[in-house]
Amino acid sequence: MLTTNDYRLPGNVIPVRYDIKLEPDIEKSVFLGEETVEIEVKKQTKTVSLNSEDLKIVSAELVAANGKSVLSEKITEDRSRQALSIHFRNNLSPGKAKLLIKFSGNLNDQLRGFYRSKYTNPEGGVNYIATTQFEATDARRAFPCWDDPATKAIFKVTLVIPENLTAISNTLVERENKISGRKKELIFKETPKMSTYLLAFIVGDFKCVERKSGNGTLLRVWATRGNEEKGRFALDTTSRLLEYFNDYFGIPYPLEKLDQIAIPDFAAGAMENWGAITYRETVLLFDPKHSSANTKQRIAEVVAHEMAHQWFGDLVTMEWWDDLWLNESFASWMGNKSTDKIFPEWKMWTQFILNDTSSGMSLDGLRNSHPIEAHVKNPAEIRELFDAISYSKGAATIRMLENFLGEEIFRKGLSKYLSEHAYSNARTEDLWDALDEVSGKPVTGIMDTWVKQTGFPFVDVKSYRSGKGIRIKLSQKRFLYNNLIDDKEDPTLWKIPVNAEVNGEKISFVMDKRNTDTLVKQKNSKSEWIKLNSGQGGFYRVKYQDDGWNGLIRAVSSMKLSSNDRLGLHNDSYALMKAGYISPDVFLSLIEAYKDEMDAIVLEDVSSSLRSMKTLLSDESSFQAFREFSRNFFAPIAKKVGWDPRPGEGHLDSLRRSIVLSQAGHYGDRETIKKARVKFKGYLEDPLSLHPDLRGVVFGLVAHGGDRADYDKLWEMEGKAVLHEEKLRLLGALGHFRQVEFLEETLKNSLDVDKVRSQDTVFLIGQVFSSKQGRDLCWNFIKSNWPELYRRYGDGGFAITRLVALTGSFTRKEMADDVEKFFKTHPAPSATRTVQQSLERIKLNEKWLEKNRSSVAGWLASRGHVTAQKP
Repeated sequence: MLTTNDYRLPGNVIPVRYDIKLEPDIEKSVFLGEETVEIEVKKQTKTVSLNSEDLKIVSAELVAANGKSVLSEKITEDRSRQALSIHFRNNLSPGKAKLLIKFSGNLNDQLRGFYRSKYTNPEGGVNYIATTQFEATDARRAFPCWDDPATKAIFKVTLVIPENLTAISNTLVERENKISGRKKELIFKETPKMSTYLLAFIVGDFKCVERKSGNGTLLRVWATRGNEEKGRFALDTTSRLLEYFNDYFGIPYPLEKLDQIAIPDFAAGAMENWGAITYRETVLLFDPKHSSANTKQRIAEVVAHEMAHQWFGDLVTMEWWDDLWLNESFASWMGNKSTDKIFPEWKMWTQFILNDTSSGMSLDGLRNSHPIEAHVKNPAEIRELFDAISYSKGAATIRMLENFLGEEIFRKGLSKYLSEHAYSNARTEDLWDALDEVSGKPVTGIMDTWVKQTGFPFVDVKSYRSGKGIRIKLSQKRFLYNNLIDDKEDPTLWKIPVNAEVNGEKISFVMDKRNTDTLVKQKNSKSEWIKLNSGQGGFYRVKYQDDGWNGLIRAVSSMKLSSNDRLGLHNDSYALMKAGYISPDVFLSLIEAYKDEMDAIVLEDVSSSLRSMKTLLSDESSFQAFREFSRNFFAPIAKKVGWDPRPGEGHLDSLRRSIVLSQAGHYGDRETIKKARVKFKGYLEDPLSLHPDLRGVVFGLVAHGGDRADYDKLWEMEGKAVLHEEKLRLLGALGHFRQVEFLEETLKNSLDVDKVRSQDTVFLIGQVFSSKQGRDLCWNFIKSNWPELYRRYGDGGFAITRLVALTGSFTRKEMADDVEKFFKTHPAPSATRTVQQSLERIKLNEKWLEKNRSSVAGWLASRGHVTAQKP
């Protein structure tokens, strides 16, 4: 029986094997189900408790080991704990038995559990599919089960479907039977022992491309009929990645086949169901004529992440959601590592600093953050863990540990961990034990300071000449954006693997005290520059004294620093400025040193910080001066890069072109805007005349200065677009119009499922929210339509947290008050922490402006940026 404070099921009865039979009626959006669960009664009981949500239980009975059947006396539900209890008149004795349950449910439209998705078929008609998304706690919406990652079992699935449709599950079809009513029964092979959240079944009009891997694994990429050929790039990438993973882990992929399925409506980016990975179409399907370089990279990254999960998460699963990071952080790190292996020209580790290290630090710099290893007990708290701490901070700390131990020692430790816990569960300490043993180093002692504590440090660097060289003094403190409001000391300490570069000479050591100093012996003791966290492999920020910043500005200008270090230096300076540790003058002066920067990844980071600062200043008198400063930074680079690819250009050149042209245009560069108009006109006459890498740029710039004719044309194009990637480009542009009436119409359309897929609604709302004209408009729309938004997204996925997080860009106290008041009366349990983070960000934005608006205006004026270029 469930206790009052326990959301986990009692361990007195556990499943060994599920035989599940489901018959979905996709047209009516319902399904029938029955299951036989082989159980083991561990302790005498009259009650068997399972997880169940939104299911109607028709009947339940138990067959004892002696074959005697016992009907349940009653069935009770505890909806607050998403559980049902099956009660029997007499005690069940310890031993094996079978539980038979018949049930029914609805194929929902909320992109979780067993749900229905609508799409347009090649003939222009409407088709539906039925598919699943069970992580974290939604298998219970498809069948009664012990929905807990530690309660692993074997699954055998049978699906009864129309004879003209295809069904996919974790394993291959063992047998197919024709049955009456133009239906067929597909009986799938049993799975390995695994967790409920990794089970999957997909039914629809699907076709695939396929091949065998070198070791005989069947690889298939599925899409709705007519889209299957767009799976060729993903299939080729999968084949290359599987070879790498099998070799790296020393444990071959254990299933007969690996399916990857593009789903028309999908809440997350992808889901690592063992042997049947599901994806959004935009991160699996690539059209050589219409897909961009960015999409190609994104597909490779996400496929690599999900394939890494087949070992980290599927083969070895965290014991409870406290250790979610063992799944997600390792998949993020390993996905990056493997992508870098097969596409080294993409500079994935530099991109990792931008996409993961920076993302993790941005969230972890708030007081309302949480440790990597966080205690959770109910479904709402579990869903809150799917954030940049569990994914990005964890991945960055793993990268730091790998650098500290060395790649080969680290690999051996991972292989030992996976081998010892295969088909079972593990905790964080199990991983540290394996690495401790293999490396002989105090891994546990170091890493506990990173995974059990909230936050991360910044290191204050002071240096001076000494007779024998350069003496460096370091001091560590917790980095907090809240330093703007309260600079009270935080007692937290970390054991920091420090790497430093002094005038080109590299040193490394572990800093485990508040303060430390070291002497770098150099014949020429003149300190030109010192760069701490050399290579940006550590999860900490670095603050320099004035002479330190000046030396590094010279090193950036002269390109003496690597792209990793140029990116990290800029990223640190912006964060330190936002937190009040350095003045805006230091940050803005450093930006000027990047005027000759041509690395796409560094430029993306610069563009990100300037966009963030633009949002902060959007209601300030210095806004136009800041736009001019930003325009003057990007326009010369855009002119140098140009609109047309040159012979010999590669992947990163394509990314750079779209970054700098987009930024130059959005900051008002007339030449760029004019050229975008010409390109748009050419696209309307011949879509292939505009390179896919530039379509989002052109659509966005046309919208930014567009009129009613442009607005209607973009919606018309969106409606006709077949490739979903193209639809997203157009939806993104539709949020860039400046006319309030157009933005209101776009927001209204965002909730119309005949115009915008449910999975894309929050994206479109976010595009409107990102503009100065749309922010307040969008917040009022969210409040007015909260019942529908919460119905769709409130209990699952990333959508609800992304929606709530939009409010963190406000800069006024009255908006903080309004946000707080709204969520007090409209609670969102799965986004409780996100609400607190948004309130913290709004207060920090207001305080930053209070302290810095004058100095920013003064610095801009000192550079001649006083009046804006007229549009």
